Amino acid sequence: MKRKTSIAFGLVVVSCLVATSGALAQSNQDIVAFFAKYDEAFTAKDLDRLAAMYHADVTVYEGGGINTGWVDYRDRHLGPELKSFMNLKFAHGNVKVQMLGADAAYVTADYTLARTANEKEIKSGGLATYILIRQDGQWMIRHSHTSSRRIPAGGGA
Repeated sequence: MKRKTSIAFGLVVVSCLVATSGALAQSNQDIVAFFAKYDEAFTAKDLDRLAAMYHADVTVYEGGGINTGWVDYRDRHLGPELKSFMNLKFAHGNVKVQMLGADAAYVTADYTLARTANEKEIKSGGLATYILIRQDGQWMIRHSHTSSRRIPAGGGA
């Protein structure tokens, strides 16, 4: 009897581990897909689509500045910046997801940014760290910290 109970308990544990592993793998895939959609919205300069991807109380560290909340980030940083960019191309690469439970993750990635501003072509890129939370079934950026790579003398990327 003890042996049957032990085997049954072992099967339950293995089933739970497999189910958890599958759910985490799906979350990982969902987050990678989230950043592909983010890149599309950013390149389209679509602030409405981007708004749905940020938590209302997001903190954004970028370029030595801090924005607190989506409205502050949109109105005082991202919106004016996107308006000034022409021929915009933006993409994340090397997206690495570390789940922090079922509804939170931190993500590291590279990014590339190409645009024309003031009639000058500019290519840059850098590193990013994000903290995401899942709220009402949707992933949202709760914190973002980006660091651009230094542009070498002569303006190359």
